[in-house]
Parts: sequence; C-alpha cells; structure tokens
Amino acid sequence: MNIAKERTNLYLNSELKKMTQEKLSSYGMNLSSFVNLMMAKLVKKDVDILLPDETIEVLEDFENNKNSFEKPVEFDEIKREFDKLK
Repeated sequence: MNIAKERTNLYLNSELKKMTQEKLSSYGMNLSSFVNLMMAKLVKKDVDILLPDETIEVLEDFENNKNSFEKPVEFDEIKREFDKLK
C-alpha cells in the first residue's frame, strides 16, 4: 500500500522538539512518524492518550448516562433565584 506524503512546515518550540526527538529516538521512532501517528489517532477519535484518565472516565460516564443528567440551568434562572434571596 503506497501512502501519499507531502512536506509540511511546522513552527515548533525548539527545545521541546529536541527533547521529543531524543525520546522518540529511544523508541526507534522519528518526529515525522510520531506526528503521523498522532494525526491518525485524532482522526480515528482515539484521543485517549491526549486526556488524563479522570477526564476519559467522566466523558465515558456522560456518554453512557447522558439521558439521566438533568437539563442545564440557564444563568438567568440562577440569577432570578439568587435575587429572591435578597
């Protein structure tokens, strides 16, 4: 399978790029491969690696139970209730 490639210019933090390249090198990977991997994961909506575990758990809980959550309360409604307390 032949995948079309194109050259792209990115503006990166020089120090972060250097540290990333060193880390990737220890895995036998280069920066280009890493960027392609991250883009593929993002496109597949498999972005778990970008989020902390706690955030993933909350999102999964919401997705599984979204019909059981109360409807959002509008700010004006909260303000009216607060004004009644004055």
